[in-house]
Amino acid sequence: MNEFEPEHAKAPIWLVTFGDVIALLLTFFVMLYATARIPSEDWDAVVGTLSQSLRFSQSGMAPNPQSDVSIPITQLQPALSTEYLSGILREQLGGHETLRDTVVRLQDNRVSLSVASGTMFAPGDDEPSAEAKASIVQLGGVFSNIVNQLEIRGHAGRSADEGEDFEENQRLSLRRAETVAQILHDTGYERNIIVLGLGDSRFERMDPRIGAEQREALSRRVDFIVHGVTEN
Repeated sequence: MNEFEPEHAKAPIWLVTFGDVIALLLTFFVMLYATARIPSEDWDAVVGTLSQSLRFSQSGMAPNPQSDVSIPITQLQPALSTEYLSGILREQLGGHETLRDTVVRLQDNRVSLSVASGTMFAPGDDEPSAEAKASIVQLGGVFSNIVNQLEIRGHAGRSADEGEDFEENQRLSLRRAETVAQILHDTGYERNIIVLGLGDSRFERMDPRIGAEQREALSRRVDFIVHGVTEN
């Protein structure tokens, strides 16, 4: 220490310990106060004051009124597992001579079925061929045994016989899906069916190695989609 600096007296050791004890006691009492239960009458008084100031109802905020055109909320219930369902469908379709070549694909939470019965529809026509109709009738019996939501997607080709533009192709593909759905209902299928017309929007996804003529023929079809939930 510099001889010109005044010498300071050191605090006794017990004072440091005493300060630590006081700090711990203060922390303890603060925790007791923070966890103490507020008397109900005091709490009701606070809530009443806030409700009057902020104009909140103690019973909670009322729900917003729904419009007459609001879309209803539908709770979808899980149905048969798509992995299990794909195996069951392959087994059942294998027992039908006309459905033996049906292509079954597992995609996410749905199973896609494509009937491999040659040309399902003639160019520009929405009435399935006799062979395709026989396959659809037999599929109706298979679908009647499951509760999963069924969807039918109609497709169209790009030839001039199919339609001059996308809108006309879309209408043609929708009519094809509606016709197939009606055939299923006529066979006794009673559940709701989702019907979509996709026009020629899936044409580019077809394998280009099979040739333009075969791609055009295969594009005139409907696909059956079985979802992993029950019908709406």
